[in-house]
Amino acid sequence: MAPTMESDLNRMDSLADEKHVETREINAASAALAAAVAQQKPKLLSPSMLRLYVIMGIGYLVSTMNGFDSSLMGAINAMVPFQETFGLNGGGSTTGIIFIIYQIGQIASFPFCGLIADGWGRRWCIFIGCLLVLVGTAIQGSANQLGQFIGGRFVLGFGASIASAAGPAYIVELAHPAYRGTMAGMYNNFWWFGNIIAGWTTYGTNLNISNSWAWRTPTVVQAGIPAFVAICIMFFPESPRWLIHHDRAEEALAIFAKYHGEGDPNSPLVQLQYREIVEDYHTCKDENPWWDYRELVNTRAARYRLAMVIGMSFFGQWSGNNVVSYFLPEMVKAAGINNPNTQLLINAINPIFSFLAAVYGATCLDKLGRRPMMLWGLVGSCIFYILLTAFTAETVHHPNLSYGTIVSIYLFGICFAWGFTPLQTLYAVECLGNRTRAKGSGLNYLFLNIAIIVNTFGISVGIQYVPTRPLIARIVYIGWIVVEIVLIYFFFVETAGKTLEELSEIFEAPNPRKHSTRKVKLEVTSSGEVVGISDTHQA
Repeated sequence: MAPTMESDLNRMDSLADEKHVETREINAASAALAAAVAQQKPKLLSPSMLRLYVIMGIGYLVSTMNGFDSSLMGAINAMVPFQETFGLNGGGSTTGIIFIIYQIGQIASFPFCGLIADGWGRRWCIFIGCLLVLVGTAIQGSANQLGQFIGGRFVLGFGASIASAAGPAYIVELAHPAYRGTMAGMYNNFWWFGNIIAGWTTYGTNLNISNSWAWRTPTVVQAGIPAFVAICIMFFPESPRWLIHHDRAEEALAIFAKYHGEGDPNSPLVQLQYREIVEDYHTCKDENPWWDYRELVNTRAARYRLAMVIGMSFFGQWSGNNVVSYFLPEMVKAAGINNPNTQLLINAINPIFSFLAAVYGATCLDKLGRRPMMLWGLVGSCIFYILLTAFTAETVHHPNLSYGTIVSIYLFGICFAWGFTPLQTLYAVECLGNRTRAKGSGLNYLFLNIAIIVNTFGISVGIQYVPTRPLIARIVYIGWIVVEIVLIYFFFVETAGKTLEELSEIFEAPNPRKHSTRKVKLEVTSSGEVVGISDTHQA
């Protein structure tokens, strides 16, 4: 395990007495990581970092699959050719089933996520998932009967979940430890990138095509990104943490040296990570079969970790964002904007603002921390969801308020994207240990999709049959966001500024949330040598 802060304090006391040179102070969450970074400050534009950016960029594209489908289905559901092809009307239980079958496919994939990601590796899991998405796209895009379309969406969801179970783990485990928040937080931001591509594709096809190719073309485009990922992923390195846990430590050390140490296997950052992972592996080296999920619940620390994962699954979907994403055109219609092209244009513009906000949010994660980002993001989301609810309720009597509805939707999306989108997958993956990361990620998507199904099916029926039910649902969401803020403040841990292995000490503490906000102060010379460490405070 990582050395405790107390041992670091004792080891550095004598150095602090002996050194009488000009120093600077650094407040950090981890003494070991801060010291390693001080000795070897990463060069953002070095060849090794540029290569790492390319790998991260391809990995981010895995996240676009779910984002693309979210915007795709909301958009083509508003298309007349789509409704005519399958005899739909934009709402009702049948529409709800078409939407949620994607999530049902993701739930069905759950038993296979740990099997592939832990047994064959993160890359193979991503590759297989992308291939299944291609198969599902072919089935869906060529459908003339509702049953075939639903079957294609099931395969799509199944494959996307397989790839997504390994995608975040691969990114987090390979990201540079000094910039893990930004590099790994960008993963879920590309959900919006997929959303943008789908939104503008559907807007263009609906505007220019009047037959079934208005909705078929976007479903064909849906195959483009997973095809590109499948071609590239097997040329990239495997997760070094997965390699160490499969007795391939030398390969892992070489990967760390190449991407985190400028080619030097003895660099402080490389050795810190390598020693911690090897020690973690040898501490708990026993059988961990793919079908055995007891490690996720067999200790108090494991249960606390799992609670963080499940919390993020539901908080990420029950904050009103899922309803806005899937049913934005229908919400805009309810606000009095009835032109389908205008609805789709609004649907296409919205994710651009959210994507930019999410990218900026990812750059703030290592500076502000995970907890403040979540809390302030939800506070802003709650305020604008209240305004959205109020404007929508009064639009019937005051049509001009429909513009207030649109602005509130955009501002809600910006706040949620800034504070929560970068963390939806990053935080859950960070909270899981190396041995349980793939299984836990699969479980994360299981609960996430259960939450989406409740949202999507319930709201779809509500839009058609009960005019007041969407309003009631929004009021419920406002109350739930307040509950989320309270739970995050009192129970969610801070994961910023620590290596993945150092997080074990937090979850073993009597009060993990309080222990996670603990800071240390380092005195560092101009050459990067640490000459003193002291405790500061506990929040």
